[in-house]
Amino acid sequence: MIEISYILEKQNSELLPSFISQFYQSILILKHWAWQLISQNSDQWIKNSNYVELFRIFALFNKNLVFNYEDIEINMKGSLLFPETIKCINTIFERFEKINNENNSFISIISQWYDNLSSFSNVHPEFEISTIIIHINHYIARNYVMTDQYKFYLNQLRQSPLIFTAKQLFYIKTCPFL
Repeated sequence: MIEISYILEKQNSELLPSFISQFYQSILILKHWAWQLISQNSDQWIKNSNYVELFRIFALFNKNLVFNYEDIEINMKGSLLFPETIKCINTIFERFEKINNENNSFISIISQWYDNLSSFSNVHPEFEISTIIIHINHYIARNYVMTDQYKFYLNQLRQSPLIFTAKQLFYIKTCPFL
């Protein structure tokens, strides 16, 4: 895991398009594994700092994939970013809703991953009709946007400067852009 983190970290600084094309299948397998792990009902992995660091580095890799790598085909980028199933998304949201610790690492991770999906669909509007994006948008609109919790966080913005929790950042950053 540390070696994978190192390779992705190095790629994040070099941004070589040949890396994506050369290791596409391996990155795709890693992406499937990552979404599968994030959507598990177990918190064991989140307690391991190596996993948390890998997901942070992978989120940065995905962000670079969205905003860089113009030579990489859009569908290839999409296949490396999107989870395979809506069930995966639902499980992630269910886990999110059960978390009481507003600075839980899981919230930070999924927020980064959803931000990347949101950015990708904004940069490439043709993906806004993806069933995954449509589902995420509907879920967030129905369950988060303009809820009492969302309004509470917006009201806090008007008050003195705060240090935001991961959950507040999810509501403030992720919800408006999907």
